[in-house]
Amino acid sequence: MKDSVIAMSQGGSSDDRINVFTDTKLFKPEKSTHAKKVKRWKQNLTGWGFALWPLYTYVIFALVPFALSIYLSLTELNEWRINQARFIGFDNYVWLLTSADSNFFWSLFRTLYYSLSLPITIFLGLFSSILLTSRVKCKKLWRSILYIPNVCSSVGVTMMWKLIFDQDTGLINTMIVAMGGDRVSFFDNFYLFMPLVIFTTTWGAGAGSILFQAALEQVNGSLVEAAKVDGANSAQVLFNITLPAISPTTFYVFITSLIGSLQAMGSIQLFANNGYGPKNDEGKPAGLTTVYYMYMMAFVEAKVHGMGRASACAWLLAIIIIVVTKVSFKLSDYWVCYDN
Repeated sequence: MKDSVIAMSQGGSSDDRINVFTDTKLFKPEKSTHAKKVKRWKQNLTGWGFALWPLYTYVIFALVPFALSIYLSLTELNEWRINQARFIGFDNYVWLLTSADSNFFWSLFRTLYYSLSLPITIFLGLFSSILLTSRVKCKKLWRSILYIPNVCSSVGVTMMWKLIFDQDTGLINTMIVAMGGDRVSFFDNFYLFMPLVIFTTTWGAGAGSILFQAALEQVNGSLVEAAKVDGANSAQVLFNITLPAISPTTFYVFITSLIGSLQAMGSIQLFANNGYGPKNDEGKPAGLTTVYYMYMMAFVEAKVHGMGRASACAWLLAIIIIVVTKVSFKLSDYWVCYDN
């Protein structure tokens, strides 16, 4: 049977015989199903390995710290010795909310005080954007000048303001002395400390201004022209057409700025010279925001408070931010217009 399927090459000898079952590609035995599955599995594994790389980084840098912070908030941990962490339940939360030694509510009050910079920054950004979208010469130049502070280092800008308000060599005190007044220690005065910090945050209005300018350029021009034809003045056009049209952008700037202000720390820390800043008659510090309070508990006063209380404070602030954001979105239904 086997010999019947052996072909002789033309003009060749018996040594040139070819077995069509074994010596041709047509009849070569196929790989086993198991080998195919292994090869396909290796190819899929390589593809999934690259596809899941963002998930790996998310787990390592987001979920793991997330879970660790929850665990630490339920423990007593001083000086970063995690192996010595002792589970104490919700004692850290109870201490922050009820203890007379806790400054949580005071820090929250000072954080909300700092948030007063929010309407000032939004107003300046909106006002400057309206000017820059009108018939102003050298618009690109003014836009660049307005946005330059946002690309500068916040540390450098803060130090610049400190030099301007310095008691001995500052520009403001030099002008006060020249007019016959006495030098003022601005950042050592409890009642002047936070207003000055709020004033120095106005340099960041350029970021909102860029967003407002983009929104103003998308306002339906036909509505504006129709309103003017009907006799509407500039103020009526602004409040009845322009502002409602850019209300989604206004809400976006508001909510992002609000979340950022509730997490304020950097500039306040520099103005306070890595301390709490000036104190009032009751010993309450002027520069103690909630995030700064967390930092002080975790690193500066680790032996007294430690990472456990700092983590609990972080979660209390996170809950407050979530609630405030949720309420803001709910209230936005009454004034944000998404229809042009």
